[in-house]
Amino acid sequence: MTEPLPRKIGVANLETVYNQTNYVTITEGEKTQLVYSSPLPNRSLFQGRKTELEELGNWLEDEKTVVIGIRGEGGIGKSTLAAKIFDECLGFAGKCWIDVRTGTSMIEVAERALQEFGMSPAQMQTIEKKDLPHRLLRQLQSGRFLLGIDNLESLLNEQGSWQDGYEDFLDEFVELGGGSIILLASREYPPKYFKWRGSRWPILKEGLEPIEGAELLKALEAEGTDEERARISEKVDGNPLALSLLAGWLREEFRPGERSILHLEQQLDLFGVEGKHRGEKQVSLQRVFDWSFNRLSQQTQFLLSQISVLRGSFNREAASTLVQRAVEDTELHDLERRSLLQELSVSEKNGLREYRLHPRIQDFAQKKAGDLTITHQRAINYYWKHRNLNFQPNDDLEAVNEYLETFYHQFTLSCYQEAAQTILDCDKFLYRRGYYQFLINSYQILHDNWQPTLEQYEEYTNICLNLGSAYNSLGEYQRAIEYQKQSLTIQREIGTRKGEANSLCNLGIAYYSLGEYQRAIEYQKQSLTIQREIGDRNGEANSLCNLGLTYNSLRQYQRAIGYYEQSLTIQREIGDRNGEANSLCNLSITYSSLGEYQRAIEYQKQSLTIQREIGNRNGEASSLCNLGIAYYSLGEYQRAIEYYEQSLTIQREIGDRNGEANSLYNKALCLKVLNRLEDALQYLQRALIIFTHINLEHNIQNCKIHIAQIQTFIEFIQFLRSPPLWFYFAISLVGVLIIWWIKK
Repeated sequence: MTEPLPRKIGVANLETVYNQTNYVTITEGEKTQLVYSSPLPNRSLFQGRKTELEELGNWLEDEKTVVIGIRGEGGIGKSTLAAKIFDECLGFAGKCWIDVRTGTSMIEVAERALQEFGMSPAQMQTIEKKDLPHRLLRQLQSGRFLLGIDNLESLLNEQGSWQDGYEDFLDEFVELGGGSIILLASREYPPKYFKWRGSRWPILKEGLEPIEGAELLKALEAEGTDEERARISEKVDGNPLALSLLAGWLREEFRPGERSILHLEQQLDLFGVEGKHRGEKQVSLQRVFDWSFNRLSQQTQFLLSQISVLRGSFNREAASTLVQRAVEDTELHDLERRSLLQELSVSEKNGLREYRLHPRIQDFAQKKAGDLTITHQRAINYYWKHRNLNFQPNDDLEAVNEYLETFYHQFTLSCYQEAAQTILDCDKFLYRRGYYQFLINSYQILHDNWQPTLEQYEEYTNICLNLGSAYNSLGEYQRAIEYQKQSLTIQREIGTRKGEANSLCNLGIAYYSLGEYQRAIEYQKQSLTIQREIGDRNGEANSLCNLGLTYNSLRQYQRAIGYYEQSLTIQREIGDRNGEANSLCNLSITYSSLGEYQRAIEYQKQSLTIQREIGNRNGEASSLCNLGIAYYSLGEYQRAIEYYEQSLTIQREIGDRNGEANSLYNKALCLKVLNRLEDALQYLQRALIIFTHINLEHNIQNCKIHIAQIQTFIEFIQFLRSPPLWFYFAISLVGVLIIWWIKK
């Protein structure tokens, strides 16, 4: 019969166990010498990780903590972080740090730890080797000690099971409890120990921030500017090992004064650079990954290489599609256990657990995979099958995720025409929600990489057209005009009348935004003529609305109203809710200019209701801003400010810089009237910065006029409150003269 564990290791009483004394006497000097420990990783160049250090510190102080296992991919900085907190934490009777990368046995760990904790050589000789782990357990329970074990993955076989007695030791340690803590650093963790009582398993998912990586490179004598070093750090995702190896390569190849960080720009594969690391030669991040990859079964290697094409989150259903077999969560969980995959939360959409590959692991796995053309095609089929066909007003970017992933895989395969059609299919959704920068990013890479054939010109011109519209929405009007003119040229070459009309219409919008109203009218009238010729009712309504907008700016209000009403009639006939909302919004603006504020508010509220129903965030922000203008004109300044603030929030969310500047400017005018001059000045200055950036001269001048007025008034008030000395002298002199005159 097995002897009970407490009695076996002698913690229930004070009698001797196997003729051994129960406790080890520890002197203060022996607590900090670390004579028998492995050398700690170098901490002198430690950068960042403030949040992680704070969290680890709190856990080490928590009496309920038994085990802390820092995990993450190779080279991410687990060991250095563990060593940093190990070295700096207080409150332990003794510490011991053991690096087990060479397969150190549990008996050897116990032997070194006991000596580190103060056991004399004479005491050690009285203990049989096989009893050392039990003796260490007793020692750990007798006080508060910290045992650090680095490179724990070296003690696990390829299936994740323990080697050489560690399993029994750690199980018994957790069972006994006490004040001691075991601190682990590992790429992998044993499957069944993740939920140990009192255990914490923080994972390092990301490398250093660019500025932190730049500081590390500087400390490692990589020469150049902070910006150049930060750029290199970003290229390797701030991975500390990669940065260390790159700096080592510079020191190896170049003399001091010639170790420019720019030499690294010529390296095709920064992750492949080899060097020395913690006593090992020819270390590279690629070799570190190879070690983990080679521990996988062939089936799991294939799974990892295939899912490497997935750039965002995915589930086992997507993984199954790519490998053409049923993939279980247990397989994906095993990859997470090895720090090759990140587990996310369960998706509310389908109830399946989501996973994600870090881009660095993704790159390594793709190199192992070779040709992934078929896998990308399978991904396209999967995402297109699962795409959303019905969008709701409150949907965000997640609603078009399948479109965007389809686009990514099509673009990767250089299927540019198909990719163009995919992004065009969700363009209206993205535009209405204000995802302008996202549209620009997608359209720009297509524009820059696609060399279309004559048969593909129609889709290509739509890319130019929509790219110009997105730039226009962000206030970059000259760039918008550049792409609209490019679209117009191609449309005329291939004879696409509808496309030509759309390009003319958008050019009119861009020139209107620049304040070139006559030029805007010319383009809109050309567009209107073509749209009527070809019977494009929607295009006709848009041009009429845009003409009204331009004439309103020229203060020809009745003419503007006529165009708006024509546009509104058509939009209601064809059921164009977005166009209807825009026409109502513009009618409101014109009636406000005519002083009919209640009528203006009525139209604007109708517009706002529709914009919210259809989820047009840009239109919603415009209506809110215009309501603010109307209430300002009625003298209801506080109510106007409320609408401006709502508008401003949306405009910042969607990146509408022009709209943001207008809301800031209008809010400043309200604050000025309310005599909140300091606040008004701040808002005007912020608006001026944006107007200057997007080069709107008229708005710039208006801002400057109000800023000058407010600054002059503030200076005058300050003068009255604290006049200079010469003012008192002048008053005194005047007083003396008055007294002299009276006496005379």
